[in-house]
Amino acid sequence: MADAELNWCREGIMEKPMKLLGAGVGEIFSGAREKIMIGPSIITIRQMGSPRSVGAPRSIRSPRSTAAVGEIDTKAPFQSVKAAVSLFGEGSSSPRAKPIVKKPKTAEERDLEKETQLHLAVKELEKFKEHLKTAETTKAQAQGELEKANRTLHELTSKLQTVSDSKQAVIAETEAAKNRAKQLEESVKSRKQHADTEREQYKASAAELVLVKQELTNLRQDFDMALGMKLSASQEEANAQNITKVNRERVDELSREMATTREALSQVMLFTLQAQEEKAKTTGKKEVCMQSQGIAKDKVEKKILLLEEEGSDSELSGNLEEKLEETTKSIAVLQDIQALRTVDLELEGSKNALKEVLQNESLLRSLVESMTLEMDEVKRDVTEMKEKEAQFEYAAKNLRAEIHRRKMELEALLAKESKQENASNDESLTVQQVLSEIEYARLDVEEMKEKTKELKQEAETARNEAKKMDEKLQVALKEAEEAKAAAKLASDRIHNTASCTHDAVQATGSDSSAKIKLSAEDFESWTRRVEQYEKLAEMKVADAMAEVKESKASEREAVKRLTTNLKEIEVTKAATEDALKKAEMANAAKQAVEGELQKWRQQDHKKEFGEASNNGQQGSEMPSHL
Repeated sequence: MADAELNWCREGIMEKPMKLLGAGVGEIFSGAREKIMIGPSIITIRQMGSPRSVGAPRSIRSPRSTAAVGEIDTKAPFQSVKAAVSLFGEGSSSPRAKPIVKKPKTAEERDLEKETQLHLAVKELEKFKEHLKTAETTKAQAQGELEKANRTLHELTSKLQTVSDSKQAVIAETEAAKNRAKQLEESVKSRKQHADTEREQYKASAAELVLVKQELTNLRQDFDMALGMKLSASQEEANAQNITKVNRERVDELSREMATTREALSQVMLFTLQAQEEKAKTTGKKEVCMQSQGIAKDKVEKKILLLEEEGSDSELSGNLEEKLEETTKSIAVLQDIQALRTVDLELEGSKNALKEVLQNESLLRSLVESMTLEMDEVKRDVTEMKEKEAQFEYAAKNLRAEIHRRKMELEALLAKESKQENASNDESLTVQQVLSEIEYARLDVEEMKEKTKELKQEAETARNEAKKMDEKLQVALKEAEEAKAAAKLASDRIHNTASCTHDAVQATGSDSSAKIKLSAEDFESWTRRVEQYEKLAEMKVADAMAEVKESKASEREAVKRLTTNLKEIEVTKAATEDALKKAEMANAAKQAVEGELQKWRQQDHKKEFGEASNNGQQGSEMPSHL
């Protein structure tokens, strides 16, 4: 319903008869029936044609309409609601109300009613004119946007043409790069064969290096053995020196002990001589005493026996005293004898001690003699070890010089081998880099193809959108023209109806009570519809402007993408050129390196084998000599 009402506002085709007070005006408009509120009267309208979605129309005020409406009174048609109700009649507000007998109005009321109708009609015409003005402005804006879109389309087509040309150039360059890559692959195959031969030569040189390394290991083992011998000799020398120190200390101690023992022996000899003299004296005395004591003892025993036999007490007492004295003397003699025996025992112990001291002295003398012999042997060993150490140092110096020379030769060989390996690795890396760069260029070309396809699609969509916008603008122009025509017809017919009604009022005063009335609900609904039409027209205009802005943004994005794609194409071109230059430089460098390597091999191969064989013979002779 709202779309139909909006289309009615845009086209503004008004039909159907309009009845005024007392005048029967014929059909002014024809078509479908719609109602619009113009003051307190009813104008029946019909919409023609199919509904179309266009912006709100605007009309330009014609001099004819302004001249016709110049004498209209702009005062309020009524001063209160009560006057309006009394003027239009309360019975028209509801269709179900009972008919009320209408009183005839005066000529002033009829004139006032006509003036209000004309005033409202003029307002509607002004609204239509404003809608026409807005439609013309939107048309001008849309035409400007279409011109800009056409310009951008032309620019996009030119850029697409340049992109296609650059694409073809890139394709040609990629084909040339592929051909060069094939040539490089063939050269790589030949270089691989050459590298295989070089690898065999490397294997032979590696075997030679292994032999030289084995000889070096043997020399190192001999050198380690010599160092071990030297260390053991130095340790033995240190041990011998320590032993000599200990033996010297022992000799000093033994000499001291010998001196002390000699002094002790001299003293013991003196004591023994004195003891022997005393022993001889005591033995003589002892023998005399023993004899006298034995005689006295025999006498005493005999006397005791006689006394026992006799048994006289008096004699016993006197003899007993004598006997006691004799016994005491004999006891003292016995004690002296025991003391002599102890002295004899001590003399025998001292003799035994002297014998032991003499034995120890002989042992110490033998030890001293053995130690002196050992000292002489140790001195001889030390001199021999010093001589051997000097020989080992000389041999070690020779071995160190030989090892240093062999190390230098090995380092030179390893440096040559590393240079050759690095050269071959660099060549393989350059070839791989060239192939990878060619592959990247091919992928970039494919991406550029896809991007150009996308840009073509976007350009086609932009063209389609531009065509749609052209069609919409044409439709809007047609509708604006139709709205202008409808507005002109409406203004002419309103003026005609106003003149006809004026004549009819003057001619027929008796039919002045005939009125066309509109209810308050219809009046409100028609005012709402007019507001809705205005809002819808504004919304449509805003949507059209948003679509134009979106088309502009899409065109700008397409232009940016084209510029980025062109830059990427230039970058890929530069990268492919750099890759080809690098490949050519790598080929030249490889050829130069191969020539230098061949020269070095021819010059140094024989010398290296001769030096390695001579060094091996010298290394085998040195350990045997050592």
